[in-house]
Amino acid sequence: MPRSHDIQSVFMVAFFIIWLVDSFFLRLSTPAFSMLTLLLPIFPALLVLGVAVHFMRASHRDLFDTQIDGLAMGGVFGRVRHPMYLGTVLFYFGLAVLTLSLLSLAFCLLIFLLYNRLADYEERLLDERFGDEYTEYRTKVRKWVPA
Repeated sequence: MPRSHDIQSVFMVAFFIIWLVDSFFLRLSTPAFSMLTLLLPIFPALLVLGVAVHFMRASHRDLFDTQIDGLAMGGVFGRVRHPMYLGTVLFYFGLAVLTLSLLSLAFCLLIFLLYNRLADYEERLLDERFGDEYTEYRTKVRKWVPA
C-alpha cells in the first residue's frame, strides 16, 4: 500500500504517546489500573506480548531466513496469513492490557482496522501475482486467527 510504512509509523508514535500519557501521567482512562495491583494485568499482558513476539519472530524467520521463492505457506504462514501484522497488533494490545488504559485499547481498534486494510491491499496484490495458488491458500489459512 502506498506510504504504508509512513502510516504505520504515525500510528505507532500516536499509540505510544496515548499509552504513556494516559497510563503514567494523566490516567484519564485507567481507573481500574489504580484500583488493582500491578500483578493482576501483568500475567495476561506478558502472555499476549509473548504471543506477539512469537508471531513477529517466526514470520520474519520463515520469510527472510529461509529465502522463500514464491508464496510463503509454511511455518507460521501455514497457521495465519498475516503473522507479522497479527504480532504487531497483539503487541499494542498487550501494552494496553498491561496498564488497563481504555484510551489505548480504543486506539488498538484503530490500529487493527489499519492493519486489516493493509492486509486486504496485500491480498489483492498476492491474488494478482499468484492467482489460483493464493486462492487455495486463502481458503485453507485464516486471515487473523491461527488455525
